[in-house]
Amino acid sequence: MTPESQPFATVAICTYNRSRWLQGTLRFVIAQEYPADRWEILVIDNNSTDDTARVVEEFAGAAKAPRYVLEKTQGLSHARNRALAEALGSVVVFLDDDTDGDSAWLARLMSPYAMPGNEKVGIVGGEIIPGFPDGLPRWLEGQWEPLSYLSKTGPLPDNLLPMGANFSARRAAAQGVGGFRTDLGRTGDTLAGSEDHDFIRRVRSAGYSVWYVPEAVITHLIPKNRLTFRYAMKHAFDSSRSRVIERVARPGKGGAWLASRMIVYSLHVALTLLLSLLCFIFFQPGCGKRWLTRCSRSAGYLVEACAIIGRKLASLLFGIFMILSWQ
Repeated sequence: MTPESQPFATVAICTYNRSRWLQGTLRFVIAQEYPADRWEILVIDNNSTDDTARVVEEFAGAAKAPRYVLEKTQGLSHARNRALAEALGSVVVFLDDDTDGDSAWLARLMSPYAMPGNEKVGIVGGEIIPGFPDGLPRWLEGQWEPLSYLSKTGPLPDNLLPMGANFSARRAAAQGVGGFRTDLGRTGDTLAGSEDHDFIRRVRSAGYSVWYVPEAVITHLIPKNRLTFRYAMKHAFDSSRSRVIERVARPGKGGAWLASRMIVYSLHVALTLLLSLLCFIFFQPGCGKRWLTRCSRSAGYLVEACAIIGRKLASLLFGIFMILSWQ
């Protein structure tokens, strides 16, 4: 494979108040062994209040200096859409700001795009291994695992999707589906999500295939402040609300589906609360915390389903009122 046959890649790192971790991520990315004239690094600063800009400036003299862009509109989806607009590459790689890997990561992730006949490969994701630089609390053991989707490079079945910490997209395909939904994804300290999965599903629906490269491995570093019980509860609640919003947009996920989710997750909340209480009664606090986080996840589903149905009913009643007022 000649350098000219490899796609021009933009490695986009969206970041918000994570300068300590961003520094390590940039060291890893700058060391990539990819043709020097076939890639760039783009840092999208999502209106950080820390020293993110200074950290990026530290790498101005590197062999592959990152390009800094400030996106003032808060939200990960806004930052990712800005990356799509600013990117020079035909492929945009979305990498989290708290990752590590080896120097062959980018070349491996790009390989499916360069294969003959793969012009309709729209998304390529890589393996993600969780790393715990500050250790892992016992009550969270077993909660974090590698993806391990496939043993060799190839297309993913429809029920599997790459994760947002380590995936790439053809820029034309991404822009063709309108980029990322800005009503999904993290905004400031809100731990919402699902913007990546919604985006990938829309690219797939547009006729592109989704591939996975197990050798394109990154370690996703998870610090101790993201391993607290409070963080786990908030993440479970916020992310599950996002999943409901994302799923309602899919065919066949209308009012009847929402009503069924209200029933199912009402039962889930009650059951998980009971199981958590039993764990605490029998002096198993770790088990109790795990069940409480599951309860928080179910509560997020329930709250968002109720909210959407409430808005639909309010809209219906308002419409009826307007019709009657004209008579």
